[in-house]
Amino acid sequence: MTTKTKPVQKRRTQERTEVTKRRLIEAAIQEFSDKGYNGVTARDIEVAANVQRGLLKYHFGDKSELWKAAISSIFGELTEFRRSRIEMAQDVQPEERLAFRIRSFVRFTAKHPELNRLMIQEGKSDSWRMEFMIENFIAESARELRALVDTEYNLSDQDFFHWYYSFIGAGALAFNVAPEAARLFGVDMTDEDVITRHAQITADSLIGLAKRRSIENADLK
Repeated sequence: MTTKTKPVQKRRTQERTEVTKRRLIEAAIQEFSDKGYNGVTARDIEVAANVQRGLLKYHFGDKSELWKAAISSIFGELTEFRRSRIEMAQDVQPEERLAFRIRSFVRFTAKHPELNRLMIQEGKSDSWRMEFMIENFIAESARELRALVDTEYNLSDQDFFHWYYSFIGAGALAFNVAPEAARLFGVDMTDEDVITRHAQITADSLIGLAKRRSIENADLK
């Protein structure tokens, strides 16, 4: 074997490793979002990823470490998406930035409904997984959103709590129940026009709510 061949083989091995890890992470995101952490075995994920038995342990150690990698992956995608949208929003008027942020969340959730499903799965119980999500991703995102709301509207902590979960629910629910929406209303939740309209209606509703609460809070002072 020539010395020239070794780097080529090493690179191919590394590429195969990355492909296998990516397949495991993508399968894990779907499995965990559909069935929850306790409803999925390591072998379930390997089968879903179409990889050999034992490769989850080889690459990640155990199911909990793969779960962390899967969560970090999808929140990483959200962070990158948000960063790109922030750059786009530089030319947006200040009063429009919150609406832009809401529409961006709807657009991401439309393409990645599994994110909200994962949050619902883990939000149902107080576990190390919920703590991991909050400490590493959700708390910072909520603070960033609160700061954006505060630039335009005077919401109390209690008001923001209700506004925040209205934001999450209004922005994500329809995409998580897409089959129901199709049967009930004949709506395709993957249709770009539907996504755009849902994003705008969600933004209009949440901005209206923030305005009303801000005015009411000002009147109380």
